[in-house]
Amino acid sequence: MPDYKEQTWEGLTHFTDKQKEASGVANKHRYTLFGGSAGPGKSYWLRWYAIERLIRWYNKTNQRGIHAGLFCEDYPSLKDRQIIKIQYEFPSWLGDLKESSLEGLGFFLKNEYGGGVLSLRNLDDPSKFLSAEYALVAIDELTRNPKDVFNVLRTRLRWPEISDAKFIAATNPGGPGHEWVKKIWIDKQFDENEVDQPEFAYVKALPTDNPHLDPSYIRNLQSLPEKMRKAYLEGDWNVFEGQYFSEWSDKVHVVQPFPIPPTWKKYRTYDHGRDHPAVCLWIALDHDGRCYVYRELYVRGKNIDEIAKEIIERSTGEEYQYSIADNSIFAKTGFVDRWGGETIAEGFARNGIMFYPSSKRRIDGWALMHQYLHYTDTKIPKLLFFPNCVNSIRSIPTLIFDDRNTEDLDSAGDDDCADALRYFLQSLHEISAPKPKSELELKLEKMQEQQFNLNEFYYGS
Repeated sequence: MPDYKEQTWEGLTHFTDKQKEASGVANKHRYTLFGGSAGPGKSYWLRWYAIERLIRWYNKTNQRGIHAGLFCEDYPSLKDRQIIKIQYEFPSWLGDLKESSLEGLGFFLKNEYGGGVLSLRNLDDPSKFLSAEYALVAIDELTRNPKDVFNVLRTRLRWPEISDAKFIAATNPGGPGHEWVKKIWIDKQFDENEVDQPEFAYVKALPTDNPHLDPSYIRNLQSLPEKMRKAYLEGDWNVFEGQYFSEWSDKVHVVQPFPIPPTWKKYRTYDHGRDHPAVCLWIALDHDGRCYVYRELYVRGKNIDEIAKEIIERSTGEEYQYSIADNSIFAKTGFVDRWGGETIAEGFARNGIMFYPSSKRRIDGWALMHQYLHYTDTKIPKLLFFPNCVNSIRSIPTLIFDDRNTEDLDSAGDDDCADALRYFLQSLHEISAPKPKSELELKLEKMQEQQFNLNEFYYGS
């Protein structure tokens, strides 16, 4: 029987130069992303690098039964990308692909190679791994997953006596997680509380880096439409398959700021959130019906009073035709601190911000956004952005189509800025935009409907 210790790792894996580069980078970093295009051998590298690490850790620590996890977004993807390939690629003398009543499905290394386990799992419910531990976590097609998946699995990244646990991933551009993956590994924009920033590394690989590909595959990629070709052949993270607002271009839609003429009309539009971002956009409408998004607020984890205060501070000295918000904030399901039973809209009204509800016709709103983003060589778009609106500029081009409804976008993406824009554009096209009720009218209605005492309404006692 062949012995791993008596042959080179290169002779076993036949890694390409780019895959060897990825291994070298992963050896030095805790969080490594490999690929960013179609065809460089991403999935192959994930499974073989995981096996290599299990064996090397055994040789280093003499510790048996070390676990690694190889994950895909669902079981069909796991089967197609990994299980079937492992069945034919991994030699029988190295271990066995099997399902254990104790360990579940995985590839189990022979005892002479440490008895490590490469667990094969799908991510339909990441919370089921909260009690698991892995010395290595590998995710195939990382952008198919929301950031919460990464947050959960990185907490599982630990194993006794192993100080260099690894997170490795491979992916194409696109997918619901495109925005957050690009932000971290490509743009190097981290949350302020990220303490491991130097540990994140990206190894870009192209199909031309894989000498095992048949030339016909490269020709297939070269024949794709421009955006798909740029994503899959060239590894361009700014365009990708399934992009919902394919009209978007930073060069066209982002303009240099200028003083807003006093004769232009101004508006505010708001999408509420606490765990998800709360977004307020300030929009100026010129005399030709062109919309300029000139200011934005994008905050998370704040209550109504805090959000309202920030909106008011940024609105100083300006007058608005009206302010519009998601119609759901008018439902009696939200509660504001100290004002039990108060809707979110009433909470804003108490702070001096009067919203009126947006249209409920979601798909119509997206159709309007497509129209306003559209441009030609001789016609500029009707929706433009000042560069300080960084979250709108970042998030809108990353949104993708919903798999179940091709007229809609996938709401798993960062769609808060887009939602706020949708509310506003639809309000412009209402036959007659409803006039916001005065604060007094809202108070009287609330007193009549709920028979509140006036003092109770004002002081919450």
